[in-house]
Parts: sequence; C-alpha cells; structure tokens
Amino acid sequence: MKVWTIAPVLVLFLIMAAALQSLPRLAAEQSLACKTCHINPNGGGARTEFGNHSVAFHELTLQKTKKYFEKKFRSPRISESVLVGFDSRYRVQEGGRVFRLQTDAYLTFEPYQDLMYHLRFWENGTSEQYMLLYLNQQKYYLKIGRFYPAYGLRMADFDTFVRSQLGFSYNAYIDGVSLGAKIGGSNIAVEFFNPNQRFVGAFHIFRTGYTKSISYLAGFSARTSEQQFGSNGAFPHTKGIFGGLSYNRFTLLGELDLAGKANDSLLAYAGLTTRIEYGLYLIAEYNFFDNNRDLAGEVNEFLRFSLEFYPIPFVQFRPSYTYYTSGPLDGEDNFFLLFHVGY
Repeated sequence: MKVWTIAPVLVLFLIMAAALQSLPRLAAEQSLACKTCHINPNGGGARTEFGNHSVAFHELTLQKTKKYFEKKFRSPRISESVLVGFDSRYRVQEGGRVFRLQTDAYLTFEPYQDLMYHLRFWENGTSEQYMLLYLNQQKYYLKIGRFYPAYGLRMADFDTFVRSQLGFSYNAYIDGVSLGAKIGGSNIAVEFFNPNQRFVGAFHIFRTGYTKSISYLAGFSARTSEQQFGSNGAFPHTKGIFGGLSYNRFTLLGELDLAGKANDSLLAYAGLTTRIEYGLYLIAEYNFFDNNRDLAGEVNEFLRFSLEFYPIPFVQFRPSYTYYTSGPLDGEDNFFLLFHVGY
C-alpha cells in the first residue's frame, strides 16, 4: 500500500490522541451539547427553538439575505406545549436523476416542563417516537421508545463508511431505552435495545469545551451485540473515538472505529470545513475502510469536496465532487447536488 493511502488515517489518529476531538461541526464550533439545538439529547433530527432560530436562522444563512426574512419568521412552537418541524432532502445525480433522501415531519408534545413525547412522520407512518424525561434541572434523562442509537459523529451524510458500514443508515431507528447524565462536564448515555430478540448494548460519552481560541468536543462510543446464528448481522461489535477542533473559520472533524469481535475492520473519517462567510462553507472529506484491518490488502477510500451554501433561511444547496482513490471504484469520480429544506 502506498504511504499516501494510510497517511490520513495516521494523522487522524494523532489528532485524536491529543484529545482535540468533536461531534459534528456546530457542536465543536460553539462548545455546546447536542441537546442545545436538538430534541434528541444526542443530536440529529428535530431542532429545538434555539437550534431553529438562533443557529439555523441566524448563523447558517447569508447575513445579507437573512435581514429580509426576519420580520416574517415564525417560531416552531405553535402553542405552549407543541413544537413542530420538518426536513426535506433530495440528491440530484449526474444525468439529472433525482433521489428523495428524506421527507420527515416532526411533532413534539411537552405537556409538562422537562417531559416530552416526540414523533417523526414519513411516508410509511412514524419512524421515530419516544418519551423523554429530564430530571434534576436536566442533569439526567430517561428516553424510552423507538429512536436512533447514539454513536460517533451523527452526520447527515450516510455515504461515509463510519455510518454505512457500521449499520447506522438513515432509518436505523430501534426500540430501546436510553439513560443519560451530565457528570463533570461530560454527557453520558447508556442504551439497551432488543432487535429481533437480540440484545444490543451501547455506551456513548462526549464532552465540549474550549481553551483560549480553540474549542473542542471529545467523544468515545462502543456497542456490543448478542450473536444470532453465528453472526451479529447489522449490529456488529464496534468501538470508536471521534472528535474535532474549531479555530476561527476552520473546523476539523474525525472518527476512527474498529468493528468486529476481534477488531476485524478499521474505518476512518476526516473532514475540514472552512467558513468563507456565514452561509457559505467549503468542505473537504476523507473516508477510509479496511475490512481486514491489515492495511496491506485492498481498502476502500474516497475524497469528497463540497460547497455548502445557505442562500436564504432553512434552505441548503450542497454540490459535491467525489473521487475514489482505492477499492472497486478506484480512479472513478462523480458529481451530485444535495438540496435540503429544514425547519
């Protein structure tokens, strides 16, 4: 294997060993826990009022166009106890082929302070629904129902190997129980699932912070599952560190995972985001997957370069160019455009 092929993996490992680690970039940039912007304490999906207005409306939008919409903005809270939202995402491939990736509507009931019942609707009904109870000024929480497991970087791009190869597809919602706590500045989640009569247990921890002009968020995730017919199927044993750091206009993210009972496979992700101005970002990403973890056989890896553009509030365009540097598609490339409207 060529040195340049494994260099990004080694660099990523060194970065993480220095404990400058993070969840997706807004958490790293702002040094905030996921629950600040999302209903789910571990991020992703429906946004809180703060995430919807203070972040999505004010920060992720061109400042010159945002001012024309400020007077017409409507809060997602339609009553004292009901919060709504939605995400619609499409992918336009070369040749004009269009794929609908997501059309979800969110509904959250909050009959009492710190008690919520959340539902996610799609074309086949509800894909996510759970009760969320916070205790002791939101220091602890209990989540029961069907939800997305907490693990690693919760990214919307499920082409990444650390999502697709580990079983974390877009609709990976499972019935389970999640126990969470904030202890010593760290956010901890312990989760239990029983898909197809198979026990699955998971542990997830992350921490936000900053030092001088650098902000960071560090994390570790692990999952273990009961074998069925000699295989763990879509729920392999996994363990991984994930992280990143943010300085001024630059945010670096990364994740390094080992999968399988004997740590059979190695997966890595690295992404660098540069803010040209608020609402306009350049993103470079690297993905690596070695099924045998020997760095000597055939591996899969690709580079992706994207321009992320928010011309008006809640509207995103993301043209992306992908070049495959190893694996079955070695030397090939493609271009696609993501269009996303979310509120």
